[in-house]
Amino acid sequence: MLRMRSGFLGAALAAAVAAPSRAQVPLPATAPPAYTITLGPRDACLTPETRGQARVDAGGIEVATPTAATLTATLTGAAAANAYLGHTGEATATLHLVQQFEVACSDPSAATFALTVDSALVGLVRSRHKGLACARVASASITPAGCTNCPPIVVAHPPLCVEGTAGRLCNRNLPTLKVPSLPLGKYTLVADLVLVAEGSGLADGHAAADFSPSAALPADWVRARDPFQGVDKKNFGLGVTLSVAATPGSALAAAAVAAAAPRRDAVVARSSAPSMGAARRDIKGYERVMRR
Repeated sequence: MLRMRSGFLGAALAAAVAAPSRAQVPLPATAPPAYTITLGPRDACLTPETRGQARVDAGGIEVATPTAATLTATLTGAAAANAYLGHTGEATATLHLVQQFEVACSDPSAATFALTVDSALVGLVRSRHKGLACARVASASITPAGCTNCPPIVVAHPPLCVEGTAGRLCNRNLPTLKVPSLPLGKYTLVADLVLVAEGSGLADGHAAADFSPSAALPADWVRARDPFQGVDKKNFGLGVTLSVAATPGSALAAAAVAAAAPRRDAVVARSSAPSMGAARRDIKGYERVMRR
């Protein structure tokens, strides 16, 4: 009986030694094709125009590439005007950006790319009595560099205006504009923001169009009943974001999806059982116990 049990246990341990375990070994990742935006020459200007008691404050134009495949442009400014002794005050802030950029791909076989355009207009307009405040123009367009007859890709916010005693605080985000296929190469981004404020009459007509995170009117330009005092202005301005990627349905787009997908690991056989010497020692120990 003891011999039978010893033979059976020895066969079981030998089979365990021979049985491999299945270990997971990560496969090397494949880098997807990389699309990049390189900034070129830029022309950025703020033009103030005032008449009477009026002012243009804290304007600026910033362009950045927060990632290799993303371009952002931000235009900020503020205009304010008061009526004074029956004389009309007028202020206009005109911001104009012309930014050239080039889109390229790390894969030499690539010929096209997909473009995504997002735009937000954040700020306030307020007026009192015979006052008017307006974000008259807030738009952006993209065209191939040097092409005068090419139809532009355009995003444009509707005018944001108030008149009389009124006010509006808005955060407008246009629907995302997607262009599935454009040729690689050089392009020109043009962005415009025009702010207008007017105050007239004899009854303290005044107005302000504020699209600047840092603009602060003097205390004597702000009335106690003016709305939106102390509002958080950190996101004020016209923002435009361009993003580039592989053309949908192309081989490069499929490669990018495959590279981003979780990769299955390779299965490698390994022995996790004890050695034959350890198995024999276990059998002898088992036999000693059975003899007792």
